Amino acid sequence: MHRRLGKCSTARLVVPLCAALIGVVLAPTPARAAALIGTDISWPQCGRAYPAPTAFSVLGVNDGRPYTANPCLVSEYRWAQSSGVVEFYMNTANPGVAVGDAYNYGFGAARDAYAYATSRVSAGPGHLWWLDVETGNSWSSDQGANTAVIAGSIAFFRGRGVRVGVYSTRYQWGVITGGASIPSVPNWVPGAQRATQAPSFCAAERSFSGGPVVMAQYTTGFDFDYLCPGVSLASLGAATPPGPPPLVVGISNLVNAIVAWLNAL
Repeated sequence: MHRRLGKCSTARLVVPLCAALIGVVLAPTPARAAALIGTDISWPQCGRAYPAPTAFSVLGVNDGRPYTANPCLVSEYRWAQSSGVVEFYMNTANPGVAVGDAYNYGFGAARDAYAYATSRVSAGPGHLWWLDVETGNSWSSDQGANTAVIAGSIAFFRGRGVRVGVYSTRYQWGVITGGASIPSVPNWVPGAQRATQAPSFCAAERSFSGGPVVMAQYTTGFDFDYLCPGVSLASLGAATPPGPPPLVVGISNLVNAIVAWLNAL
């Protein structure tokens, strides 16, 4: 006669094993941390519906080019406040400024964007600022001058204790700057076509300036931003103490960098 062991109650020797198995099956499993997703909007959304609130927001303060103003910044800021964490970005370009004046041009563009934003909304220290570096804007064929423009903008924000990062891709960064190395600034990388693809854009090889990749952008109707693993919103927005100007190209830009930095102290 064969004893059937299909149920735990049919054999006393099997009861402890069944109980153990039940315990394994029913034990709670650690919950995986939910991904933090943000949204970025700017002048193209003027007069249009804004997306649903997300974990954080990034607002463009220009009207597509340096030394211009997004007319909808106040309205977009009101929308962004529902997320609780607001970041900002400014457009960058070099419409033909010579290398000797390029650093000052970038410094002034950042100062202009910052002055406009802080006069309308809360955009000072405690908010991360991004430099939008894309080939869609006008750039000089002199990559050294272009790099000096970007360095000037970085120095402006650092001089005010505002954390600053750069938005670009390896291709665009290479065309504009020749692949300049600025490892001290975080990278925000676009190009993902869907949410499930965004995590792969956080890989170190996606970095274009040598800095850490902290956000990846994907587009599905609106532009959404995936916060890379290990990165916290609090750390991105934290104020940073004023630091020396980043490496620039040419002795004239170096002099301008030092003077601008000293004036900001």
